[in-house]
Amino acid sequence: MPIQSKTEPAKVIASEWLNLATQSFGQLEGKSLHTNITLIRYATDVVGEGPTLHVHPYDEIFTILEGRARFTVGDKTMDAAAGDVVMGPANIPHRYQNLGPGRLDSLDIHLSPEWIQYNLASAWDKTSVLISADSKVK
Repeated sequence: MPIQSKTEPAKVIASEWLNLATQSFGQLEGKSLHTNITLIRYATDVVGEGPTLHVHPYDEIFTILEGRARFTVGDKTMDAAAGDVVMGPANIPHRYQNLGPGRLDSLDIHLSPEWIQYNLASAWDKTSVLISADSKVK
């Protein structure tokens, strides 16, 4: 017999977790819904822009909703397009950038009830487009 869930049905309206003013970021921590998955929404129209090099103490699954991105995950570089899924294992440095042309929109699934992130590249040169993160990790 299936195990009964301990969570209750719930709805979180967009204005409670998405930044509707910019349509570029959203954060919904799983602990608010009593679950072990946190959602991060990231979107940008700027080619070359994306999250800085960082790690999480849990796995992360990236889903590309629109556009194209270049991912650096550890020593691997992968390009992904709308509909593609990329796996970011726990404690492996990673980042991604909008390849363009146009908008990049992703929904990132963090396998944790809260968002925990350690940025590694505090001096990252955001004016450079599509730099390999490999050169930033010692």
